[in-house]
Amino acid sequence: MSMQIVSRGYERTDTRTPAALDHATSHAITSAILRASGIVLLMSLAMIHIVQLVPTLQQTPLLGVGYLFVIAAAVVVGVRLVKGHQSAAQLWFPVAALGVAVFVGYTFTRILSTPLDSQDVGNWACMLGLAALFVEGLIVAVAAYAISMRRVTSCEHLGIGNRTNQES
Repeated sequence: MSMQIVSRGYERTDTRTPAALDHATSHAITSAILRASGIVLLMSLAMIHIVQLVPTLQQTPLLGVGYLFVIAAAVVVGVRLVKGHQSAAQLWFPVAALGVAVFVGYTFTRILSTPLDSQDVGNWACMLGLAALFVEGLIVAVAAYAISMRRVTSCEHLGIGNRTNQES
């Protein structure tokens, strides 16, 4: 049984089974949801830093410049998710790297006094800081899931780890 698909002004016959089409559709929907979630999380991270930008620039200018870099990086990485034409590694590793980098930066300024921030050593109860840690954790978790989902799907298409191919 074949299905007719009309897309972008041309017709083609798709000979895949309905189950394969359902799997491909499910994968596309999941990918779109993950990318949308990643974008929302990245913009949340940017917003948390925007809210604190002016007071931070006034009190600790070097840390304020760091905030500007975090905001810009969140927007750039978010735009990459919107485009979404890269491989899983190209698409999601920068997302995870940004989440980890900002998480480590927050922890670093709470443990050590630095020229960037000497006022927050030991201040683990900052509400926006805790919100940022939560968002950063979610960013890393979503990116890790998206990368693992792509690998599982790639393996299934190659017949690796697919029960029906192993039983044959």
